[in-house]
Amino acid sequence: MAQVKIDEELKGGKIRRSNVCRQLRVLAVIMLSFIRYYIDLLIDKVFGLYYNSRVQRVEKPPSKIVLESATSLARKIRKRELKSEEVVRAFIDRVHQVNKLLNSVVDERFDEAIEDAQNLDKDIADGKITEKDFDKKPFLGIPFTTKESTACKGLSNTFGLLNRRLQKAAFDAQVVQEMKNAGGILIGVTNVPQLNLWQETFNPVYGVTNNPYNTTRNVGGSSGGEASIIAACGSPIGIGTDIGGSLRIPAFMCGVFAHKPTSGLISTHGLTFRTGKEQETMVVVGPMAKYSEDLTPFLKVLLGENSAKLKLDQSVDVAKIRVYYVTDPKDPFVSPFRDEMNKAMLKVIRHFAEILPEKPEMVNIQELKYGGKLWRYWMTQEPNTNFNLDLGNRETEVNSVIELLKFCIRISDYNIAVMLNLVNGLLPAENAEWVREITDTLHKKLTSILGTSGVLIYPSAPFPASYHYSAVLRPWNMNLFGIWNALKFPVTQVPLGLGQEGLPLGVQVVAAPFQDHLAIAVAKELEKTFGGYVPPF
Repeated sequence: MAQVKIDEELKGGKIRRSNVCRQLRVLAVIMLSFIRYYIDLLIDKVFGLYYNSRVQRVEKPPSKIVLESATSLARKIRKRELKSEEVVRAFIDRVHQVNKLLNSVVDERFDEAIEDAQNLDKDIADGKITEKDFDKKPFLGIPFTTKESTACKGLSNTFGLLNRRLQKAAFDAQVVQEMKNAGGILIGVTNVPQLNLWQETFNPVYGVTNNPYNTTRNVGGSSGGEASIIAACGSPIGIGTDIGGSLRIPAFMCGVFAHKPTSGLISTHGLTFRTGKEQETMVVVGPMAKYSEDLTPFLKVLLGENSAKLKLDQSVDVAKIRVYYVTDPKDPFVSPFRDEMNKAMLKVIRHFAEILPEKPEMVNIQELKYGGKLWRYWMTQEPNTNFNLDLGNRETEVNSVIELLKFCIRISDYNIAVMLNLVNGLLPAENAEWVREITDTLHKKLTSILGTSGVLIYPSAPFPASYHYSAVLRPWNMNLFGIWNALKFPVTQVPLGLGQEGLPLGVQVVAAPFQDHLAIAVAKELEKTFGGYVPPF
């Protein structure tokens, strides 16, 4: 009996110690989060001392044409209410008006685009363009832009690398050709980070791109030039790409819509060094636009024959959608969420609580906190990629240590974003078995929860667009986006108006694979309710 009593006391002591340790860990996390919150505020305060006197915003456009959606403009061209040349010139004029301030468009074909539009208008007037042609070409006569890293014949294709600064594309990427086949008229290409691998758009070839809502703020990356010029009304729609938030980060920071589609359905041929033959890649191509009504027709064009694999023409009754949400995935590497971001999330949840028969449900999935680790591992599994070799334009392989030393003495051809990526490559690799197990577990959990009728409302960022270059001090906030690349789920980035500093707010709407239509339907509902895109002027 005495031994039993001793065993029970020892067991009780272990339980008490375990509880104390657990409580101490919770307290430590709270304290670290508290400290991190104020460190972030201090970072903003310090950067603000330099930038706040330099704030500029874009002017109002002289033409109302540039305020319309691509779908609306295409409809007016079809009805002969507008000519394509009028539309193309309006957007080109707008680029001339804002680009010196924003540095978004880095190469153009304005004269050729105007000529394309004039020829189209003549064909329409002569009756050579039939109603069937308009049906087959949903963007007939509509200008568009794309990233400089996406091949457009005759235009710059440097990827932001000095060793490619004179490089022009010899062909059109498949997605660019698809847009041209749909009647789109390419007017230019936009700025990107070096090799597309950073959450802000700046490089030594073209410099930094500015946010139209506040020129001292980040536009995101890597589709930052696209988001900036679309938000400023210099382009109605644009082709973006996404391997770790590259569509959604810029869309969030510049207050426009973007959709990261289900993976594996859209050609990657002509995107940086990609051939289009790569299997199992996280890279996807997606649409960017000011208005949600452009997402579906644009996405169908990019998908081509694979459009039938998604249910984009299926009518969606929002009242029958199950809404789930996560307010904070508890990723220890992500900055604490600020009040205005929490309020933006809360108003979305409250709206659906009011209109849906089944109330939105909070989900607590522990594995979401590993988003950064999952994405980091799966980046190492990308086919046909070698970051150091790509930096050398696939002619020489850059030595990470030597390049870091060169950067320290200011003789490197690469910027600090590249240095951070090189350092990341020198760090110990993630445990492959563990990552694959967590990825599989998380994929199964989310697929089971969302099914064919559910969406997940997920935070986009801890705070709105930050000051230029400050992302270097908090690089892991992109984990909120990268996790969905690792899982290959479709996501729509939805703007929710402006915050207290006049900067865009927003959320991500996630759906299960091949359920893209649900995410887009919810995006339309949120746009209808909260206004969506708000012009920066």
